[in-house]
Amino acid sequence: MPSKRVSRSATRCPRSDDGPEIDNERAAVVKETWDLTAPGLDLSLGQLTTLVQPALPGATVVDSTPTQGGFANANYRLLLAGRKSPLLIRFFVRDPQAAAVEFAITSTLAGRAPIAPYLHAAADNPFTGHPYGIREWIEGERLDLASQRLAGRAAMDIGRSVGATLVRIHAVTFARTGFFDASLRVARPVSVGGDGLVQFLKLCLIEGRGAQRIEPDLVESLIAFTERAGRTLDEWTGDPCLVHSDFGGANILIRCTNGQWQVAAVLDWEFAFSGTPFFDFGNLLRPPLGQWPGFEAAVVEGYLGGGGKLPDNWRRMSLLADLYSWADFLNRPHATAALVADAKAMIRRTMAMA
Repeated sequence: MPSKRVSRSATRCPRSDDGPEIDNERAAVVKETWDLTAPGLDLSLGQLTTLVQPALPGATVVDSTPTQGGFANANYRLLLAGRKSPLLIRFFVRDPQAAAVEFAITSTLAGRAPIAPYLHAAADNPFTGHPYGIREWIEGERLDLASQRLAGRAAMDIGRSVGATLVRIHAVTFARTGFFDASLRVARPVSVGGDGLVQFLKLCLIEGRGAQRIEPDLVESLIAFTERAGRTLDEWTGDPCLVHSDFGGANILIRCTNGQWQVAAVLDWEFAFSGTPFFDFGNLLRPPLGQWPGFEAAVVEGYLGGGGKLPDNWRRMSLLADLYSWADFLNRPHATAALVADAKAMIRRTMAMA
């Protein structure tokens, strides 16, 4: 979770004075405008003290602060008596079954990618019943916020680090695409190719709630477009890999280390599944990050430099894969006007660019 402070070293990291200022009025898809409400839980300091005992026996929680950026689960920054370093406690509110998957993924990636390993993970708790986990607080700054004031060499340093991080995530492979069980086995296989995309769009936008939020002529055009262009997704011959599935600026923490901006941690793995790299690239390179000067090229440089492979049409494949997300947004039980407008705009943008 993000901190209000950014780690600094004696060597200054490049900032916006090393390049042109970012145009903060550029077209952007910003989750904060979607009126999503982070779930909250009413827990006393005494109850939180009880919950941290398995991780730190004898510890006493003296302060609890909700964190920013999480819209699916409840996260709190905890201060403990006599302990300088805070903790993060995370309650899995949206989908309790996702907790076991996140715990397994962070265990798998420990030492391989910058993640936040859990000191303790539990399937429930005596106060709210939700699964929860406790980990060290990660100092850093959310990438989406930092990108509003950084530019030039900073953007390129960050992009290379993000690409190098992403290739380590995608290095975890599976036999087939689909959704995980608690042991990271693909328990529910799904198709993520062209046919799978067309079927998912029909499910969300014709049979589902999306039909009430998007014009029929736009749906008709989109289905025709994906029946033709979606075949591009079938050209990928790589192994199914671990996909974060919400790999955007709100879930990537960065900090300055030895004069260089680097990824400090990738957070929030509850949506992860076995898929193709293009789901994460599509999410990451939505506006505004995808329009950040130098960032996209640096991400690719870091990804290829870390041993990753991308086809020549990887950007087109990423735009197509991201249509899964936009259809899913339109099909959710609660979708605000801002979210619906962004989803339709990105669908039109994809049809014009892909």
